[in-house]
Amino acid sequence: MASRVDDPSSQEDTQLAMLVKSGDEYAFQMLYNKHYNWVYSKAYRTLSHHQETEEVSEDIFMKVWQKTDKWDPSQGSFQAWLNTVAKHTIIDAIRKKDRIRESLQASEEDDPSVPLIEHVDYKPTPDKLAESAEAKEILERALQQVTKPNHRIAWILRHIEGCSIAEISQILKRKEGTVKIWIFRCTKELRQILSRKGFNYAYNVKKTHSSWENNEDEVLVPVSTRS
Repeated sequence: MASRVDDPSSQEDTQLAMLVKSGDEYAFQMLYNKHYNWVYSKAYRTLSHHQETEEVSEDIFMKVWQKTDKWDPSQGSFQAWLNTVAKHTIIDAIRKKDRIRESLQASEEDDPSVPLIEHVDYKPTPDKLAESAEAKEILERALQQVTKPNHRIAWILRHIEGCSIAEISQILKRKEGTVKIWIFRCTKELRQILSRKGFNYAYNVKKTHSSWENNEDEVLVPVSTRS
């Protein structure tokens, strides 16, 4: 999600963040107003609970206010740094969610009847989930319809936040094999949800670019099957 250096919005963020570094509350309020909706949407996608999302969003901006001095503009844009702060804060919230841990039933442990080799592990670049705003919106709505919260969270951590299987295993306190199965099952359910809406759930190989690296990777694209 990093912006180009010549992007006016990125330049504005840089100017405001530099003022926040010196304790300018008005500049912080401007950053808050500009990015709150994005932060809220990012948190709600995983937490699916308005009150929790509001609390986590406020926590994210509190960290921005307290830790802006740790942001180094030479290492990346303010938006990229905000994305990192938001990601880590949301992961912390997941760890604290007792109701999510309670929903992780023993029956969801490794299923010996399904070989792990069948759980294909694609690795799309974070923030390159879809090729258009419309496709992203379609996928967002489909994710909210996934029946198992733990499956959805594992999928989002992997395919949107870019966490490794090992990292997700530590976050959700489950075996790596179990995490792979959850992601696999979420993928199957997403295919069914999107199919009912007249869309295919496809992975297209293309060259993708992020602020951290350039990879040829798998990109998730809901493709319309309507004539």
